[in-house]
Amino acid sequence: MRLLALLIIFFNAHLLCTSQNVTIKGVAKTFENEEIGVWIHNDYISNTQKQLTYSTIDSIGNFTLEFNSKEIERIQLKIDKKITSMYIEPNAVYEIIITPSDTNTYHNTNIEQDLTLSIKLKSKTEINALTIDYEKRFDDFLSYDYLSFVSRSALPKIDSFKLAMLNYYSTVNNKYFQAYITYTIASLEGKINTNEQIMFDNYINKKPILYNNPEYMNFFNSFFKQKLENVASEKEGAAINFEINKRGSFIGAMNILKHDKILKNNDTLCELVLLKGLYDGYYDGSFRKKNIGPMLEQLISESKITAHQLIAQNVLNSFSKLHIGGTAPFFELPDKLGRTHSIDELRSSKKYIYLMFFDASNTSCLEQMKVIPSLKKMYGEKIEFVSISNEKTNTDLKNFCLKNPKYDWTFLYDNTGLQLKNNYEIKSMPTYFLINPDGKFVQVPAESPDGEINQVFHDITKSKAKLHGVGNKQNR
Repeated sequence: MRLLALLIIFFNAHLLCTSQNVTIKGVAKTFENEEIGVWIHNDYISNTQKQLTYSTIDSIGNFTLEFNSKEIERIQLKIDKKITSMYIEPNAVYEIIITPSDTNTYHNTNIEQDLTLSIKLKSKTEINALTIDYEKRFDDFLSYDYLSFVSRSALPKIDSFKLAMLNYYSTVNNKYFQAYITYTIASLEGKINTNEQIMFDNYINKKPILYNNPEYMNFFNSFFKQKLENVASEKEGAAINFEINKRGSFIGAMNILKHDKILKNNDTLCELVLLKGLYDGYYDGSFRKKNIGPMLEQLISESKITAHQLIAQNVLNSFSKLHIGGTAPFFELPDKLGRTHSIDELRSSKKYIYLMFFDASNTSCLEQMKVIPSLKKMYGEKIEFVSISNEKTNTDLKNFCLKNPKYDWTFLYDNTGLQLKNNYEIKSMPTYFLINPDGKFVQVPAESPDGEINQVFHDITKSKAKLHGVGNKQNR
């Protein structure tokens, strides 16, 4: 099955207790003492992910995860680079078992691997039960009518299947699941039906934008793929090209896009389509990159839609390049006590950030770290020292800090798997970065503690007068 292929569901007759939070009680026998985290998509345009919580699997393989949720969401459970998915509902308690998917198959340790998830559910109308049941019917339909899809003559059969599914599940009062059915079928139909207007009217026009429904957003992203580029390539496209490539104007591009024959003055939809188009255009080179960032900043300032402001900021963060003057990629990581700290919080004191990625088993990392206390003593008022650990668990970081009480700066634990290392392009450890109070790189990579970083710190922390070479004299 497409989404939850590895999800094995078995039902329990007794009712599970509920609470105000979502609680996941789990067993992961082969992952004792490792950390498990709960992740969601922050948005489905940039595909940025956000961690909701994490916990350490105990010595006998048990763990508990608790977090808040206001709506049905698809979450991912991650143990290092191993991952599985499930749906959660507010005020629910889940009992799950996690096992490796196939221990006899070779796995590349540098990429994410699937886990097998078993989950106890209290009823057949629970969202995981519904989706697994529907996916089986969906897969059976595709297998049975495979030749119709190859010959691109399957539209009548898709319509019949859609009606049959909506009728079969008509007693299920779950809007999320009904949308799940509608937009999995819409994505399938979109591969065959080339009538843009019909598809728009059937699935998008005058319908709510379901920002957190992956099936809706999958269809949205496919339907509006290259939409902005296509508008720009039409006979009348010179105007939007001018607004993007010459003026870099978010408002100007919006005013033109609202006259598109499909979008028809739908401001909210136009804004989201423009957002997606700018994101795609940055990476495929269809528009001038240097104008896209400022346009997104305008959108954040001008938009009245919180979801769009969030997406625009995530898209901006995805553009970050590791060069001097580039924006340092965002992170939000736990410290040894489990408290999270973001890069925005760390630079909120208007300090520079000296960022170190380290591995406590690496001799070079340990030798370099011995120099930092003296640097912190000299420059700690203007520079925030932050070390990000590559240890396997949060407990390892806590033990490291207990063994090194003189290391009194900020230590964080990288629980993102490969995500943060990829964002910072970490090839080896230790690696250092110097970031200014605006979140921009000053050095990429930065000098090591025993190198010339002392001189760099001296230069950036001098008074403005001295930096301009006027000493103690006043300008006249």
